[in-house]
Amino acid sequence: MRAVIVGSGDPVDPRLLKERCENADVIIAADGGGYYLYEAGITPDFLIGDFDSIPPAVLEHFRAQKRVTIRNFPAKKDFTDMELAVETAAGMGADEICILSATGSRLDHSAGNILLLSGLLDKNIRGWIEDANNRVCLTRGRIELERLDNWKVSLIALSPEVRGLTTEGLSYPLKDYTLKLGSCLGISNEFASDTAAVSFDEGLLMVILSRDE
Repeated sequence: MRAVIVGSGDPVDPRLLKERCENADVIIAADGGGYYLYEAGITPDFLIGDFDSIPPAVLEHFRAQKRVTIRNFPAKKDFTDMELAVETAAGMGADEICILSATGSRLDHSAGNILLLSGLLDKNIRGWIEDANNRVCLTRGRIELERLDNWKVSLIALSPEVRGLTTEGLSYPLKDYTLKLGSCLGISNEFASDTAAVSFDEGLLMVILSRDE
């Protein structure tokens, strides 16, 4: 089951938002993400949060929609709205979760949202975050990437070491390399073929595709 979660971060291109939602089995708005969906003419299946970010008129609009399940949480809670949305999607049995508008000016929320992908890995759920210029995922093993013109590929260790790191189809290859936490060696690589592959033996790796504007 495919789920799309829309957060309160920076808005994404409406075309991307509509494309991802058209292919989704369930759409979840995390608080202010409901506004972005409203503006795009999309009705979510769930609206979740403490509702400090969504305009009151938009909230009332969705309250009037019988198909929208509203889950209201107190402002003082142990989980972010995005975390609640991710747990909702996982609990419904989603095996793919695309998260939009999860990054922005609040670096704490951006970093926290990216690290939520680690919990999805533990549940064998494919999860990724997209914004206007980036696609982010975490992996503990092999991953294949399709070439995107004018996009860079960056590999960043999130564990103390990522051992046996080997790449194929990238301009600057690695072979059985140990990438250490804090190293920038894997940043800003380029596609050398239509597909690329990244594999390693041990560790947790963040893979970022970034548009080179």
